[in-house]
Amino acid sequence: MKKMFSLLSALLVLLSCHGTQPEPAPEPAKTSIQFAVTPLTLDPLGGEASVKVTASGTWTVTTDGQDWYALSSASQVYSGESLIKVTAQPNNTSSARQATLGFQSGDQKATLALSQGLFVPELTFSASEVVGEGEGGEVSVTTTTNAVWTVVEEDIDYWFSLSPKAIAKGNGELKVKFARSYVDEKRTKQVRFRSGDHEKVLVVSQKEGEPVPEGAYVPEGYTLVWQDDFSETSDHIVDNWRFEDWAPGRVNHELQRYVPNDRRTAFTSNGALNIVARKDGGQVISARMNSRESWKYAYVEAAIWLPKGKGTWPAFWMMPDDFSKGWPDCGEIDIMEEVGVVPNETSSSIHCFSYNHVKGTQKTAARVTAGAENEFHVYALEWTEDYIKTYVDGKLLLEFKNDKAGNDNTWPFNKKFYIILNLAWGGDWGGMQGVDETALPCTMKVDYVRVYKK
Repeated sequence: MKKMFSLLSALLVLLSCHGTQPEPAPEPAKTSIQFAVTPLTLDPLGGEASVKVTASGTWTVTTDGQDWYALSSASQVYSGESLIKVTAQPNNTSSARQATLGFQSGDQKATLALSQGLFVPELTFSASEVVGEGEGGEVSVTTTTNAVWTVVEEDIDYWFSLSPKAIAKGNGELKVKFARSYVDEKRTKQVRFRSGDHEKVLVVSQKEGEPVPEGAYVPEGYTLVWQDDFSETSDHIVDNWRFEDWAPGRVNHELQRYVPNDRRTAFTSNGALNIVARKDGGQVISARMNSRESWKYAYVEAAIWLPKGKGTWPAFWMMPDDFSKGWPDCGEIDIMEEVGVVPNETSSSIHCFSYNHVKGTQKTAARVTAGAENEFHVYALEWTEDYIKTYVDGKLLLEFKNDKAGNDNTWPFNKKFYIILNLAWGGDWGGMQGVDETALPCTMKVDYVRVYKK
C-alpha cells in the first residue's frame, strides 16, 4: 500500500510540472514584396514607365549604376501598394539594354529586371541631293523623322549654310542657303546628320558659277598703269617688289621675322604669289613686300586668298614715300586686313595724326565675306583728292572724305604711297587671343595686283 502511494505521488508531480511549462515564442513574420510585372519594359524612345508593387514592411530601392535610366519615384517602398517609376533615355545605341533594381528589407533582398529595346532613329529627305544655282539662293527639302538629328558642323562649307541645324521629330523643312559661286566648276559636299550612333547623309551641290571678269569692278574713267599678275618665275618678284628684313617685335609686337627674297616665304606658283609664314627652327619667318613704284590718287585692286589659323594677320595696304613726320602723322591706308581668330572678316582703315588706333579714333569698317579663306576675293581702293573708298568684291566697305581743311592732321593723303603685301604672325591684333602653331605653315595667295589712274 505504501509503494502504491509513492507511485501516485510521483505521477501527480509529473502532471503538475507539465501543466506549468511555458509555450514556445512564435517566429517573427517575414516581410514580402511582389511586382505586378517583371521585367519592367521601358520604351525604346525613352520616357517614364511604372510598375505596381505590393509589399509588407519597408524596402529600400537602389539602381545598378547605369546612367541611361533613373528612379523618378521615392527610393523606398512601404507596406501596402505603391508605384515604382523609372525614367529612361532613348536607346540610340546599337543593342537592347538591361538593368536591375535592387530591393532590401533587413536581411531580405529582391530584384526587379528592367528591359529597353533598341530604338532605330529614321530620317528621310524629299530629295537625296540638294542642288543650288551658281548665283546663289535658297533651296528647301522636307524631312520626316522619329528622332532628333543634328548636323555635323565640320561638314558645312563656306559656300552654303543650313537652317535648322537640328531636325526635330515629325515632319519639317530643311533650308539650304547658297552663297554666290565665282568658280566655273560644280562643287559638292556630303553633309552628315547624327542621332546617337546613327548617321544619315544629304548631298549638297552647287552648279558652276561665273568667275569675276577682269576689270569688272574698275570704276569708269580709269586706265591700267601698272600690274603684277605673278605669271613669271619667282626670280622676277624682285623686279616689282622690295623685301623688308626685320627682326621679331619691330612693329605691333609681331612674332615673325621678315626675311628678304626667301623662296620659303615668297614664291610664285600656278600664276599666283604665295606669301608663307612657317617655322624655321625656333622662330617663325614670313615676308613683307613693298612695291618699287608709288602713286598719288589711283584705283588699286588685288585678288587675294586669305590664310587660315589663329595668329595669322595678312594685309594689303599702303604707306607714303615721305616718312619724315613719322607714324601716324605720315598717313596709312589699310585696304584689307584680317586676323585669323576672326575668320573671313576683313577690315579697311585709315590712320593719320587725328585718326589712329593708338587714340582709338581710326576710321574703320569691317565685314564678313563668305569664303575669304577658301578662294580669291577682290579687295580694292579708290583714292581721289576728295575721298578714300574701299571695296570687297565691288561692294563699298569704307568711305573717308577729305574735309578740305588743308591740314595734314586729317588729310595727309596728298602724296605718293606704295603698296605693301605681308603676312604677320601674332602681335597686338593678330595674337590678341594667342596663336596656334599647328596652323603653320600658312599661306596668303595673291592672284594679281593692279593700279589704275584717271
